[in-house]
Amino acid sequence: MSLRPAVALTRAAWLTAISFRLQSLLSLLTLWVTVVPVFFIAGALQPTMADAIRTEGQQYFAFMLIGSFGITLVSTCVTTLPSAVSGGIGSGFFESLMMTRAPRLSILVGLSSYPILWTIFRGVLMVFAGWLIGARVAWSGILPALALIGLIACIHWSIGLVGAAMILVFRTTGPLATVVVVLTTLLGGAYYPTSVIPSWIQHLAALVPASYGFRALRRVLLDGASLTAVRSDALILLAMAASLLLLGWMSFRFALSHARRVGSLGHL
Repeated sequence: MSLRPAVALTRAAWLTAISFRLQSLLSLLTLWVTVVPVFFIAGALQPTMADAIRTEGQQYFAFMLIGSFGITLVSTCVTTLPSAVSGGIGSGFFESLMMTRAPRLSILVGLSSYPILWTIFRGVLMVFAGWLIGARVAWSGILPALALIGLIACIHWSIGLVGAAMILVFRTTGPLATVVVVLTTLLGGAYYPTSVIPSWIQHLAALVPASYGFRALRRVLLDGASLTAVRSDALILLAMAASLLLLGWMSFRFALSHARRVGSLGHL
């Protein structure tokens, strides 16, 4: 797959974003609005949560920082591509892109990569801000953490690819994004470890990719574990990423063929 179209579209999105400098600056400043309340809330709950999170960083403030970042990343990855496709159909831009010789997968990556990269950048800054006011972070684990973040992003971007297919066929994603975010919040271990989930629904957490991703991310970034130490979670994430990417790509190809056949690609 040629990356040139993806790089070009990402650069175009970046140039558009930096033309609104105040908006970008405010987006970064709001990190403190997020981090400071989390610091006080987590401090109050630390005695209650200490035993439950002893294998995932031990400090509830750092635990919540990773969870907050993870939820934002999941939401962005699931929604950004359907939104880009919907907007592109309305403007006619998407149909024009699909008529070029550029690889379609590269185009789709380019349409959605900037918001995802920006979210990851903000997440790293949020963890850094938390570290400045007391979060215990093992910065030696930043590279394995970025690899895990990449897998989490790929998995949920693939779900967004299914959403983009639904936009092409139905002009709506229905409750897809809401369901994914709610399940991630409730069963993915965002704000509490999956071990405290009631046993009668705990097996459902095994179907939620974030339950593996957040746990592994906390172990490498908060405990300093190596990627080898979390290989079981990483391999499950890799298998999920490959399976969902294949499903998403097949869904999109079918939807694109359908839209072209019925002549609905160029209008909402």
